Amino acid sequence: MKSAPPGRQHDLTSEVPLTLEVEMPDAQVFPDSIAGSAGDLPPALVCSWTDGGLDAAWVHVAGELTVATLPQLDRTLREPGVQARLVVLDLRELEFMDSSGAHALVSHVVRARKAGRRLVLLRGPAVVDRMLTLAACADDLEIGDIEHVESAVAGLLQFSDEEPVL
Repeated sequence: MKSAPPGRQHDLTSEVPLTLEVEMPDAQVFPDSIAGSAGDLPPALVCSWTDGGLDAAWVHVAGELTVATLPQLDRTLREPGVQARLVVLDLRELEFMDSSGAHALVSHVVRARKAGRRLVLLRGPAVVDRMLTLAACADDLEIGDIEHVESAVAGLLQFSDEEPVL
């Protein structure tokens, strides 16, 4: 076997250039990208509530319920007007929820039960149901569809200032 000259392992490594040059295309920026229209984006979570009368309240949430938006939901559910005996949390316009959002819902339901109140959820889209199932939270919550919610919740619809979107 032929030995390599001193200072070199073999002929192949001595001829390989140390740097490779790769030509990359220019980056494209699309006019409606997030970076270009950050001021035009809707808020990630919108929470509002309506006094339902007869010691009841209706809380409407829309958007994304994530670890970043939880404080907004917490503030809304702790407002004095939302401390009614029956609170309906309408999830129908919730577009996304992560596991922290699912666990926060359970925490609010438990807190309401300990205070002698009820927090009933109106079923959201399939992605929300899926997260509640994956996070093993669905059994801890009282969830209903608008058509099948018990009479106390259905009656609350009559007292809402805003007509809910069905």
